Amino acid sequence: MAYQGEAAFCTVRATSASAAVDELRSEVQTAVALQARAWIDQHKEAGPDILNCPEGAIKLPIDLWVCKLTNDVCPIQAQVFLKDQNSFLQGCLAPQDRKEQIFDSAVRGTYDGFHHVTGRFLCVSCEREGKKMSFQYHYPWELTHLDAYQSFDFERDWLEIRARLKDKHFGLTLVSTALCPTHCCELAQQIHPALAAQMMVIDFELFR
Repeated sequence: MAYQGEAAFCTVRATSASAAVDELRSEVQTAVALQARAWIDQHKEAGPDILNCPEGAIKLPIDLWVCKLTNDVCPIQAQVFLKDQNSFLQGCLAPQDRKEQIFDSAVRGTYDGFHHVTGRFLCVSCEREGKKMSFQYHYPWELTHLDAYQSFDFERDWLEIRARLKDKHFGLTLVSTALCPTHCCELAQQIHPALAAQMMVIDFELFR
C-alpha cells in the first residue's frame, strides 16, 4: 500500500516486492501529478489578470518578494498587471528595457507566471538540522503525519512514545507535526521499528 497524509492512494498485488514498488511508484506519481497541477494553478498567479514576475524571488521564511536584479524589496510584490501596464512599469525596479520585456512576455503568454516556492510548508526536522532554508520547505504532498501509518492515542500512549524518543524535549513537536518522508521514517524507527521496517520513501519527479 502507498500512503500520503491520511489517504491511501492505492493498493497493488504483484509477484515480488520490487514489482509492487514499481507499480506503486507509477500509481502514486499519477495521483500526485493531479494534485500538483491544481496546486500550481492555485499559486502561479494572484488573480486572472496578474502574473508573478520572472525576476521576483521569495525571501524565506516570510514569503516576501524581492527583485533578483536589484536585491531590493519589490514595491509591487512581483506582480505583472496584464491590464494595467503603467502600474507595472511604474512599480517595477528593473531597467526600463527589461520591464518592457517582462510585460511583453507575460502578455504574449510565453511566460505563465510560475517559478516560485510560496505555498510550501516547513518540515521542523529539516529546519532543526540546519538545512539550507529552501530545502526546509516542501510541497503539500511531500509531508505526512506519522499517525497516518499507525494509530496513536496521545493520552494513552504518550508516555510510552516519549520513552522511545531520542530527544525527549522536541519529541512532541515531531509526533504532532507533518514531516518530510525521510524524517517521518526516522521517527517511525524510534517509536515503532516494526512499522518502520514496512515503510520506504518512493522518489519520483513531476514535470509540468
